[in-house]
Amino acid sequence: MAEKPRVLIVDDNSDYLFVMETFLSRNGFDTITAQDGKTGYELAVAEKPDIILLDIMMEGLFSGFQFCKKKLSDPELKDIPIIGISGIGDELGVNTEKYKFIKKYFNEDNFFQKPVDKEKLLAKIKSLLTSD
Repeated sequence: MAEKPRVLIVDDNSDYLFVMETFLSRNGFDTITAQDGKTGYELAVAEKPDIILLDIMMEGLFSGFQFCKKKLSDPELKDIPIIGISGIGDELGVNTEKYKFIKKYFNEDNFFQKPVDKEKLLAKIKSLLTSD
């Protein structure tokens, strides 16, 4: 039997982590979670997940954007697919499509606004994992 794909979920909201971890586990994935970017990055280095779900607006010194920048410069991690997830649009009251800093790290298809449509996210995860 093939191993289950491993998903690293990085988000500072413990309730969101629980919901996503439960949803993905029920859909055949092994999950690893972190509540901040620093821990998430350390887990990415240690665990080499198949895909990363990353909140881009987290409290603390190591945001999702910093995570992305560091990941892209790491030859062992740069090819791991990453999906950005955030409530930045609601929090700032703006249309995120206008912000180039988001597009720098995530194309339109790999960025989801909270609340996330879990079925669309699941389809995106599956498509990224099979496109390798």
